[in-house]
Amino acid sequence: MTDWNGYQAINEKYHLNGATILVDANHQLSHWQNGMADFAKKEPFTIHTTSGLGSLSKQFTADSMLVLAADGALNIDAPLSDYLPEYRYAEQITLRQMLHMASGIPDYTELLLVEYTKKMPNASESHLSYPILEDLNHGDALQQVLDLLNRHPLDFAPDAKGAYSNSNYFLLGHIIAQVANMPLGDFIEQHFFQSLGMVQTRFGTQTAEANSYDDLDFTNGQPVALGRGDYTGGDGAVVSSVTDLAKWAQATLHQQILPTSAWHEALTLTHDFYGMGWMKSKTPGWLAHNGHVFGYWAYFDVSFDKQLAHITLNNMSPGTDARKAWHKEMATWLGSL
Repeated sequence: MTDWNGYQAINEKYHLNGATILVDANHQLSHWQNGMADFAKKEPFTIHTTSGLGSLSKQFTADSMLVLAADGALNIDAPLSDYLPEYRYAEQITLRQMLHMASGIPDYTELLLVEYTKKMPNASESHLSYPILEDLNHGDALQQVLDLLNRHPLDFAPDAKGAYSNSNYFLLGHIIAQVANMPLGDFIEQHFFQSLGMVQTRFGTQTAEANSYDDLDFTNGQPVALGRGDYTGGDGAVVSSVTDLAKWAQATLHQQILPTSAWHEALTLTHDFYGMGWMKSKTPGWLAHNGHVFGYWAYFDVSFDKQLAHITLNNMSPGTDARKAWHKEMATWLGSL
């Protein structure tokens, strides 16, 4: 039997605010929890606390596309112009290229970060994400993003390489809603949350139990609250707990929900970079997806060979050095299993 003391020791060493869990295909093996979900209310962060997933949400968006494709409702090899002809490069790009982060569409969040940094030059990226995403929610978000993207050229020719861009999954989220004729969150809840018994998982950052914080800016010894926001884009709006995500991980290890052929497509990295909601993990041989929105951080690593998954949620932006050191040390330990 594996000794989980090393896992516990790494978490105790770095003492990040949040919860983490290690599971195999059928069981919870070990977990750790620490700190506060809400500092003002003195509510602890536990393995059952829901927190923002950020870009880990892209797995649900990708799988929604694959479900619709399996049902014959859409063709992932169709051009983007079949669904969003308003985008000036839509005829050159396929939905598959967007799923694989190989479309060349610039990242709208990076474009907006440049603009908002000029307005708030001393703010952290976590601080800046709040007004950026909140401002999008106060108007026609799709039209605002399309107007922004239409002012910029492609970063590269479609399918020339892979490069991370939130724009791909933001736009895919709107296509899912269009094809399914229902809000994206309703589609994801019906097809994934309900069927897997993920009763705590919700769509929309405003539903998170944990508040989010930026510990780079302390006031009277307390981290500054960044808030939950109210974001509903397909690139980062799901909230969940590590125990609910354990169900998602176990369904992934069993390759449930999707047809076998769809799983093969999702897990195959194009340009050695991105599958459909999957990237290389820091642990060799594992696959992963991480996420960050407001002060929320998520880490999701899976090994199909070892039939193991490691999930971590934090609700406070830790110092970059500490977060990277924890991630590196945990990846090394996972690789030793």
